[in-house]
Amino acid sequence: MIDSDRMTAAVELAQRGELAAFASLVESTQEMAYAVAWQVFRREADARDAVQDAYVMAFRRLTELTNPRAFAGWLRRIVIATSLNQRRRARATWVPLASLGDGPPVLDADEQRWTDGQRRALSRALLVLSRDERRLCELYYHAGWAADRLAEAEGVDAAAMRKRLQRIRDKLRREIEMDEQRGLGDRRLPDAMPASIVELLARPRLVDMPENPVGAALATLRGAFASFEEVDLPEAVDLEAAQRTLGGDAVYIERAKLHPIGGERVLRYDLTLPLLLEVRWEGRGRRLTAAGKVYRCEVESATHLQAFHQLELMAIDDQGAIDVWSFAGRILDAVDRLLPRSEVRVTPTDYPMCARAWSLDVRRDEGGHETWVELMAWGQYADWVLRGIGADPQRQIALGAGFGLERCAVLRYGIDDVRKVAAAKVA
Repeated sequence: MIDSDRMTAAVELAQRGELAAFASLVESTQEMAYAVAWQVFRREADARDAVQDAYVMAFRRLTELTNPRAFAGWLRRIVIATSLNQRRRARATWVPLASLGDGPPVLDADEQRWTDGQRRALSRALLVLSRDERRLCELYYHAGWAADRLAEAEGVDAAAMRKRLQRIRDKLRREIEMDEQRGLGDRRLPDAMPASIVELLARPRLVDMPENPVGAALATLRGAFASFEEVDLPEAVDLEAAQRTLGGDAVYIERAKLHPIGGERVLRYDLTLPLLLEVRWEGRGRRLTAAGKVYRCEVESATHLQAFHQLELMAIDDQGAIDVWSFAGRILDAVDRLLPRSEVRVTPTDYPMCARAWSLDVRRDEGGHETWVELMAWGQYADWVLRGIGADPQRQIALGAGFGLERCAVLRYGIDDVRKVAAAKVA
Protein backbone atom coordinates (compact mmCIF):
# COMPACT_ATOMS: atom_id res chain seq x y z
CA MET A 1 0.00 0.00 0.00
CA ILE A 2 1.37 3.45 -0.89
CA ASP A 3 1.74 5.97 1.90
CA SER A 4 -0.88 8.63 2.60
CA ASP A 5 0.90 11.51 0.86
CA ARG A 6 1.57 9.51 -2.31
CA MET A 7 -2.00 8.22 -2.36
CA THR A 8 -3.33 11.77 -2.01
CA ALA A 9 -1.16 12.91 -4.90
CA ALA A 10 -2.32 9.95 -7.02
CA VAL A 11 -5.98 10.78 -6.27
CA GLU A 12 -5.47 14.40 -7.34
CA LEU A 13 -3.83 13.29 -10.60
CA ALA A 14 -6.56 10.71 -11.25
CA GLN A 15 -9.21 13.39 -10.68
CA ARG A 16 -7.61 15.30 -13.55
CA GLY A 17 -8.03 12.24 -15.78
CA GLU A 18 -4.63 10.54 -15.56
CA LEU A 19 -5.33 6.83 -15.95
CA ALA A 20 -1.87 5.77 -14.76
CA ALA A 21 -2.51 7.47 -11.44
CA PHE A 22 -5.83 5.67 -11.03
CA ALA A 23 -4.12 2.38 -11.91
CA SER A 24 -1.67 2.95 -9.05
CA LEU A 25 -4.62 3.51 -6.71
CA VAL A 26 -6.18 0.24 -7.84
CA GLU A 27 -2.91 -1.60 -7.31
CA SER A 28 -2.44 -0.22 -3.79
CA THR A 29 -6.00 -0.83 -2.58
CA GLN A 30 -7.16 -3.97 -4.36
CA GLU A 31 -6.30 -6.36 -1.51
CA MET A 32 -8.29 -4.22 0.91
CA ALA A 33 -11.18 -3.94 -1.53
CA TYR A 34 -11.27 -7.71 -2.07
CA ALA A 35 -11.20 -8.39 1.69
CA VAL A 36 -14.16 -6.04 2.19
CA ALA A 37 -16.18 -7.66 -0.62
CA TRP A 38 -15.31 -11.13 0.63
CA GLN A 39 -16.88 -10.27 3.99
CA VAL A 40 -20.18 -9.69 2.17
CA PHE A 41 -20.17 -12.72 -0.19
CA ARG A 42 -17.80 -15.32 1.28
CA ARG A 43 -17.33 -16.43 -2.34
CA GLU A 44 -14.25 -15.52 -4.38
CA ALA A 45 -15.89 -15.08 -7.78
CA ASP A 46 -18.68 -12.81 -6.50
CA ALA A 47 -16.24 -10.79 -4.44
CA ARG A 48 -13.96 -10.20 -7.43
CA ASP A 49 -16.89 -9.16 -9.63
CA ALA A 50 -18.06 -6.70 -7.01
CA VAL A 51 -14.57 -5.21 -6.69
CA GLN A 52 -14.34 -4.67 -10.45
CA ASP A 53 -17.71 -2.91 -10.50
CA ALA A 54 -16.72 -0.84 -7.47
CA TYR A 55 -13.56 0.45 -9.19
CA VAL A 56 -15.58 1.42 -12.26
CA MET A 57 -18.02 3.29 -10.04
CA ALA A 58 -15.16 4.92 -8.12
CA PHE A 59 -13.51 6.15 -11.31
CA ARG A 60 -16.77 7.65 -12.58
CA ARG A 61 -17.42 9.41 -9.28
CA LEU A 62 -13.86 10.37 -8.41
CA THR A 63 -14.46 14.07 -9.01
CA GLU A 64 -17.13 13.99 -6.26
CA LEU A 65 -14.46 13.19 -3.66
CA THR A 66 -13.71 16.55 -2.05
CA ASN A 67 -11.03 15.26 0.35
CA PRO A 68 -8.40 13.18 -1.50
CA ARG A 69 -7.01 11.93 1.83
CA ALA A 70 -10.33 10.18 2.46
CA PHE A 71 -9.99 8.00 -0.65
CA ALA A 72 -9.52 4.67 1.15
CA GLY A 73 -12.61 5.02 3.34
CA TRP A 74 -14.64 6.42 0.42
CA LEU A 75 -13.63 3.46 -1.76
CA ARG A 76 -14.48 1.01 1.01
CA ARG A 77 -18.03 2.33 1.21
CA ILE A 78 -18.40 2.00 -2.55
CA VAL A 79 -17.18 -1.62 -2.39
CA ILE A 80 -19.69 -2.40 0.37
CA ALA A 81 -22.56 -0.66 -1.41
CA THR A 82 -21.73 -2.41 -4.68
CA SER A 83 -21.47 -5.79 -2.97
CA LEU A 84 -24.73 -5.42 -1.09
CA ASN A 85 -26.56 -4.28 -4.19
CA GLN A 86 -25.29 -7.25 -6.17
CA ARG A 87 -26.76 -9.48 -3.48
CA ARG A 88 -30.05 -7.64 -3.79
CA ARG A 89 -30.10 -7.08 -7.55
CA ALA A 90 -33.40 -8.92 -7.85
CA ARG A 91 -34.98 -6.04 -5.95
CA ALA A 92 -33.17 -3.45 -8.10
CA THR A 93 -32.50 -1.32 -5.04
CA TRP A 94 -29.39 0.81 -4.67
CA VAL A 95 -28.00 1.02 -1.14
CA PRO A 96 -26.99 4.58 -0.13
CA LEU A 97 -23.38 4.92 0.96
CA ALA A 98 -24.53 6.22 4.35
CA SER A 99 -26.84 3.27 5.11
CA LEU A 100 -24.68 0.18 5.47
CA GLY A 101 -25.67 -1.82 8.58
CA ASP A 102 -25.70 -0.63 12.22
CA GLY A 103 -22.69 0.79 14.02
CA PRO A 104 -20.63 3.88 14.79
CA PRO A 105 -19.19 6.20 12.10
CA VAL A 106 -15.48 5.88 12.68
CA LEU A 107 -13.75 5.58 9.32
CA ASP A 108 -14.80 9.02 8.23
CA ALA A 109 -17.53 11.50 9.03
CA ASP A 110 -19.82 10.24 6.23
CA GLU A 111 -19.90 6.59 7.25
CA GLN A 112 -23.01 6.17 9.37
CA ARG A 113 -23.71 2.43 9.47
CA TRP A 114 -21.61 -0.72 9.43
CA THR A 115 -21.83 -4.38 8.42
CA ASP A 116 -21.24 -7.16 10.97
CA GLY A 117 -17.79 -7.80 9.49
CA GLN A 118 -16.85 -4.17 9.90
CA ARG A 119 -18.00 -4.16 13.51
CA ARG A 120 -15.73 -7.11 14.24
CA ALA A 121 -12.86 -5.32 12.50
CA LEU A 122 -13.63 -2.23 14.56
CA SER A 123 -13.50 -4.28 17.77
CA ARG A 124 -9.97 -5.40 16.90
CA ALA A 125 -8.91 -1.89 15.95
CA LEU A 126 -10.21 -0.36 19.18
CA LEU A 127 -7.66 -2.38 21.11
CA VAL A 128 -4.78 -0.35 19.59
CA LEU A 129 -6.07 2.93 21.03
CA SER A 130 -4.56 4.45 24.14
CA ARG A 131 -6.73 4.78 27.25
CA ASP A 132 -7.37 8.49 26.56
CA GLU A 133 -8.11 7.88 22.86
CA ARG A 134 -10.51 5.07 23.75
CA ARG A 135 -12.30 7.26 26.30
CA LEU A 136 -12.78 10.10 23.78
CA CYS A 137 -13.92 7.66 21.09
CA GLU A 138 -16.53 6.11 23.39
CA LEU A 139 -17.83 9.44 24.68
CA TYR A 140 -18.19 10.71 21.10
CA TYR A 141 -19.69 7.62 19.46
CA HIS A 142 -21.35 5.69 22.29
CA ALA A 143 -22.38 8.45 24.70
CA GLY A 144 -23.16 10.96 21.95
CA TRP A 145 -21.05 13.85 23.24
CA ALA A 146 -20.56 16.64 20.70
CA ALA A 147 -17.04 17.76 19.86
CA ASP A 148 -17.69 21.11 21.59
CA ARG A 149 -18.62 19.36 24.84
CA LEU A 150 -15.57 17.11 24.66
CA ALA A 151 -13.39 20.15 24.03
CA GLU A 152 -14.78 21.92 27.09
CA ALA A 153 -14.26 18.83 29.27
CA GLU A 154 -10.68 18.43 28.04
CA GLY A 155 -9.83 22.13 28.33
CA VAL A 156 -9.03 22.61 24.62
CA ASP A 157 -10.72 24.53 21.84
CA ALA A 158 -13.26 22.85 19.56
CA ALA A 159 -10.97 22.91 16.51
CA ALA A 160 -8.26 21.05 18.43
CA MET A 161 -10.78 18.46 19.60
CA ARG A 162 -12.06 17.88 16.07
CA LYS A 163 -8.48 17.31 14.93
CA ARG A 164 -7.94 14.89 17.80
CA LEU A 165 -11.08 12.94 16.86
CA GLN A 166 -9.95 12.83 13.25
CA ARG A 167 -6.59 11.41 14.34
CA ILE A 168 -8.43 8.71 16.27
CA ARG A 169 -10.55 7.91 13.20
CA ASP A 170 -7.41 7.78 11.06
CA LYS A 171 -5.72 5.45 13.53
CA LEU A 172 -8.72 3.11 13.52
CA ARG A 173 -8.95 3.25 9.74
CA ARG A 174 -5.25 2.42 9.34
CA GLU A 175 -5.55 -0.53 11.68
CA ILE A 176 -8.62 -1.86 9.84
CA GLU A 177 -6.92 -1.36 6.48
CA MET A 178 -3.84 -3.24 7.68
CA ASP A 179 -6.11 -6.03 8.89
CA GLU A 180 -7.87 -6.17 5.53
CA GLN A 181 -4.67 -6.02 3.51
CA ARG A 182 -3.26 -8.91 5.50
CA GLY A 183 -6.29 -10.75 4.17
CA LEU A 184 -7.68 -11.27 7.68
CA GLY A 185 -11.17 -9.94 7.18
CA ASP A 186 -13.06 -11.62 10.02
CA ARG A 187 -11.67 -15.08 9.30
CA ARG A 188 -8.91 -15.12 11.92
CA LEU A 189 -7.48 -12.76 14.49
CA PRO A 190 -3.96 -11.57 15.33
CA ASP A 191 -2.24 -13.54 18.09
CA ALA A 192 -4.99 -16.18 17.84
CA MET A 193 -7.18 -14.17 20.20
CA PRO A 194 -10.75 -15.46 19.94
CA ALA A 195 -13.32 -13.11 18.44
CA SER A 196 -15.44 -13.43 21.58
CA ILE A 197 -12.57 -12.06 23.69
CA VAL A 198 -12.00 -9.16 21.32
CA GLU A 199 -15.71 -8.31 21.42
CA LEU A 200 -15.73 -8.25 25.24
CA LEU A 201 -12.63 -6.06 25.39
CA ALA A 202 -14.12 -3.68 22.83
CA ARG A 203 -17.36 -3.11 24.75
CA PRO A 204 -17.48 0.47 26.03
CA ARG A 205 -16.19 1.41 29.48
CA LEU A 206 -19.39 2.72 30.99
CA VAL A 207 -17.48 4.04 34.01
CA ASP A 208 -16.13 6.82 31.75
CA MET A 209 -19.61 7.99 30.71
CA PRO A 210 -21.21 10.30 33.29
CA GLU A 211 -24.71 10.13 31.72
CA ASN A 212 -24.75 6.34 31.78
CA PRO A 213 -26.26 4.82 34.96
CA VAL A 214 -22.99 2.99 35.65
CA GLY A 215 -20.92 6.17 35.31
CA ALA A 216 -23.39 8.13 37.41
CA ALA A 217 -23.46 5.49 40.17
CA LEU A 218 -19.66 5.40 40.19
CA ALA A 219 -19.48 9.19 40.56
CA THR A 220 -21.72 9.00 43.63
CA LEU A 221 -19.64 6.24 45.21
CA ARG A 222 -16.36 8.00 44.45
CA GLY A 223 -17.69 11.01 46.32
CA ALA A 224 -17.69 8.89 49.47
CA PHE A 225 -14.06 7.89 48.87
CA ALA A 226 -12.72 11.15 47.46
CA SER A 227 -9.40 10.81 49.33
CA PHE A 228 -8.61 7.47 47.68
CA GLU A 229 -5.96 7.38 44.93
CA GLU A 230 -7.19 6.08 41.55
CA VAL A 231 -5.21 3.24 39.96
CA ASP A 232 -5.29 1.93 36.37
CA LEU A 233 -5.17 -1.86 36.14
CA PRO A 234 -4.33 -4.28 33.29
CA GLU A 235 -7.19 -6.10 31.58
CA ALA A 236 -5.52 -9.51 31.95
CA VAL A 237 -3.85 -11.38 34.79
CA ASP A 238 -1.39 -14.25 34.80
CA LEU A 239 -2.66 -16.81 37.29
CA GLU A 240 0.70 -18.56 37.50
CA ALA A 241 2.46 -15.25 38.29
CA ALA A 242 -0.24 -14.44 40.84
CA GLN A 243 0.37 -17.77 42.55
CA ARG A 244 4.11 -17.04 42.72
CA THR A 245 3.59 -13.49 44.00
CA LEU A 246 0.80 -13.96 46.51
CA GLY A 247 0.70 -17.67 47.26
CA GLY A 248 -2.59 -19.09 48.46
CA ASP A 249 -5.64 -19.47 46.24
CA ALA A 250 -6.37 -16.21 44.41
CA VAL A 251 -9.05 -17.74 42.15
CA TYR A 252 -12.35 -17.90 44.00
CA ILE A 253 -14.67 -18.59 41.04
CA GLU A 254 -15.02 -21.74 38.97
CA ARG A 255 -12.33 -22.08 36.34
CA ALA A 256 -15.07 -22.67 33.76
CA LYS A 257 -16.12 -19.04 34.25
CA LEU A 258 -12.71 -17.65 33.29
CA HIS A 259 -11.89 -16.25 29.84
CA PRO A 260 -8.46 -17.72 28.92
CA ILE A 261 -6.34 -15.78 26.44
CA GLY A 262 -3.25 -17.99 26.32
CA GLY A 263 -1.38 -20.14 28.82
CA GLU A 264 -2.36 -19.15 32.34
CA ARG A 265 -3.33 -15.65 31.25
CA VAL A 266 -7.02 -14.80 31.64
CA LEU A 267 -9.14 -11.71 31.34
CA ARG A 268 -9.50 -10.28 34.83
CA TYR A 269 -12.53 -11.79 36.57
CA ASP A 270 -12.52 -9.13 39.28
CA LEU A 271 -10.43 -6.09 40.20
CA THR A 272 -9.17 -7.54 43.48
CA LEU A 273 -6.40 -9.72 42.07
CA PRO A 274 -4.97 -7.20 39.56
CA LEU A 275 -4.99 -4.51 42.27
CA LEU A 276 -3.11 -6.74 44.72
CA LEU A 277 -0.56 -7.54 42.01
CA GLU A 278 0.03 -3.81 41.48
CA VAL A 279 0.47 -2.90 45.17
CA ARG A 280 3.55 -3.24 47.35
CA TRP A 281 3.90 -2.11 50.94
CA GLU A 282 6.40 0.74 50.88
CA GLY A 283 6.33 1.82 54.50
CA ARG A 284 3.39 4.20 54.21
CA GLY A 285 -0.36 3.89 54.29
CA ARG A 286 -2.29 3.94 51.03
CA ARG A 287 -5.96 4.27 50.09
CA LEU A 288 -6.59 3.00 46.57
CA THR A 289 -9.52 2.71 44.19
CA ALA A 290 -9.95 1.23 40.72
CA ALA A 291 -12.95 0.95 38.41
CA GLY A 292 -13.48 -0.84 35.13
CA LYS A 293 -14.75 -3.89 33.29
CA VAL A 294 -14.34 -7.46 34.47
CA TYR A 295 -15.11 -10.61 32.52
CA ARG A 296 -16.76 -13.92 33.31
CA CYS A 297 -18.21 -16.72 31.21
CA GLU A 298 -21.91 -16.32 31.94
CA VAL A 299 -25.12 -16.86 30.05
CA GLU A 300 -26.25 -13.27 29.58
CA SER A 301 -29.67 -12.60 31.06
CA ALA A 302 -31.66 -9.94 32.91
CA THR A 303 -29.31 -10.38 35.89
CA HIS A 304 -25.95 -11.44 34.41
CA LEU A 305 -23.46 -10.11 31.85
CA GLN A 306 -20.19 -11.48 30.52
CA ALA A 307 -18.55 -8.05 30.73
CA PHE A 308 -19.63 -5.85 33.62
CA HIS A 309 -18.13 -3.12 35.81
CA GLN A 310 -16.79 -3.04 39.33
CA LEU A 311 -15.46 -0.49 41.80
CA GLU A 312 -12.63 -1.86 43.94
CA LEU A 313 -11.32 -0.23 47.15
CA MET A 314 -8.23 -1.06 49.17
CA ALA A 315 -6.77 0.44 52.32
CA ILE A 316 -3.41 -0.69 53.71
CA ASP A 317 -1.72 0.89 56.72
CA ASP A 318 -0.12 0.26 60.08
CA GLN A 319 -2.39 -1.35 62.64
CA GLY A 320 -4.17 1.35 64.59
CA ALA A 321 -4.23 3.74 61.64
CA ILE A 322 -7.24 1.93 60.17
CA ASP A 323 -9.63 -0.73 61.37
CA VAL A 324 -12.33 -2.86 59.81
CA TRP A 325 -15.22 -1.10 61.57
CA SER A 326 -14.35 2.45 60.54
CA PHE A 327 -13.89 1.09 57.00
CA ALA A 328 -17.34 -0.50 57.24
CA GLY A 329 -18.76 2.85 58.33
CA ARG A 330 -17.44 4.52 55.17
CA ILE A 331 -18.97 1.74 53.10
CA LEU A 332 -22.38 2.18 54.72
CA ASP A 333 -22.14 5.93 54.14
CA ALA A 334 -21.40 5.30 50.46
CA VAL A 335 -24.37 2.93 50.14
CA ASP A 336 -26.64 5.50 51.78
CA ARG A 337 -25.46 8.16 49.32
CA LEU A 338 -26.21 5.80 46.46
CA LEU A 339 -29.52 4.42 47.74
CA PRO A 340 -30.82 6.82 50.43
CA ARG A 341 -32.86 5.21 53.21
CA SER A 342 -32.71 1.77 51.62
CA GLU A 343 -33.02 -1.26 53.84
CA VAL A 344 -29.78 -3.23 53.92
CA ARG A 345 -28.53 -6.36 55.63
CA VAL A 346 -24.96 -7.32 56.38
CA THR A 347 -24.03 -11.00 56.50
CA PRO A 348 -20.71 -12.66 57.38
CA THR A 349 -19.38 -14.50 54.37
CA ASP A 350 -16.36 -16.54 53.29
CA TYR A 351 -13.87 -15.07 50.85
CA PRO A 352 -10.69 -17.07 50.10
CA MET A 353 -8.37 -14.06 50.32
CA CYS A 354 -9.84 -12.69 53.57
CA ALA A 355 -9.49 -13.60 57.22
CA ARG A 356 -13.03 -12.31 57.69
CA ALA A 357 -15.50 -10.79 55.28
CA TRP A 358 -19.07 -9.54 54.92
CA SER A 359 -21.58 -9.11 52.09
CA LEU A 360 -24.13 -6.30 51.91
CA ASP A 361 -27.55 -6.88 50.38
CA VAL A 362 -30.23 -4.31 49.53
CA ARG A 363 -33.95 -5.05 49.77
CA ARG A 364 -35.88 -4.61 46.55
CA ASP A 365 -39.63 -4.81 46.03
CA GLU A 366 -40.70 -6.25 42.69
CA GLY A 367 -44.45 -6.17 42.24
CA GLY A 368 -45.07 -6.70 45.93
CA HIS A 369 -42.50 -9.51 46.08
CA GLU A 370 -39.51 -8.85 48.35
CA THR A 371 -36.04 -9.82 47.11
CA TRP A 372 -32.57 -9.16 48.43
CA VAL A 373 -29.88 -8.16 45.94
CA GLU A 374 -26.19 -8.48 46.82
CA LEU A 375 -24.60 -5.10 46.14
CA MET A 376 -21.06 -5.46 47.41
CA ALA A 377 -18.70 -7.22 49.81
CA TRP A 378 -15.75 -6.21 51.95
CA GLY A 379 -13.25 -7.81 54.26
CA GLN A 380 -9.88 -7.92 56.00
CA TYR A 381 -7.19 -9.57 53.90
CA ALA A 382 -5.57 -12.75 55.19
CA ASP A 383 -2.00 -12.81 56.49
CA TRP A 384 -0.70 -14.62 53.40
CA VAL A 385 -2.00 -11.79 51.19
CA LEU A 386 -0.22 -9.21 53.35
CA ARG A 387 3.03 -11.15 53.11
CA GLY A 388 2.56 -11.46 49.35
CA ILE A 389 2.49 -7.67 48.96
CA GLY A 390 5.49 -7.19 51.22
CA ALA A 391 3.69 -6.22 54.45
CA ASP A 392 4.06 -7.67 57.95
CA PRO A 393 0.80 -9.13 59.33
CA GLN A 394 2.02 -8.36 62.83
CA ARG A 395 2.35 -4.66 62.02
CA GLN A 396 0.09 -3.84 59.06
CA ILE A 397 -3.55 -4.42 58.11
CA ALA A 398 -5.16 -4.41 54.66
CA LEU A 399 -8.86 -4.04 53.90
CA GLY A 400 -10.69 -4.39 50.61
CA ALA A 401 -14.17 -3.86 49.16
CA GLY A 402 -15.85 -4.39 45.81
CA PHE A 403 -19.08 -2.96 44.37
CA GLY A 404 -20.94 -4.38 41.37
CA LEU A 405 -21.67 -1.19 39.43
CA GLU A 406 -24.39 -2.58 37.15
CA ARG A 407 -26.26 -3.72 40.25
CA CYS A 408 -25.76 -0.28 41.77
CA ALA A 409 -27.21 1.26 38.61
CA VAL A 410 -30.16 -1.15 38.46
CA LEU A 411 -31.13 -0.41 42.05
CA ARG A 412 -30.53 3.35 41.92
CA TYR A 413 -32.40 3.97 38.68
CA GLY A 414 -35.06 1.26 38.77
CA ILE A 415 -33.85 -0.61 35.66
CA ASP A 416 -35.51 -4.01 35.31
CA ASP A 417 -32.91 -5.72 33.09
CA VAL A 418 -29.15 -5.38 33.46
CA ARG A 419 -28.74 -5.69 29.67
CA LYS A 420 -30.51 -2.31 29.29
CA VAL A 421 -27.93 -0.44 31.36
CA ALA A 422 -25.39 0.10 28.56
CA ALA A 423 -27.91 1.99 26.39
CA ALA A 424 -29.58 3.91 29.22
CA LYS A 425 -29.01 7.55 30.16
CA VAL A 426 -29.75 9.52 33.30
CA ALA A 427 -30.87 13.14 33.47
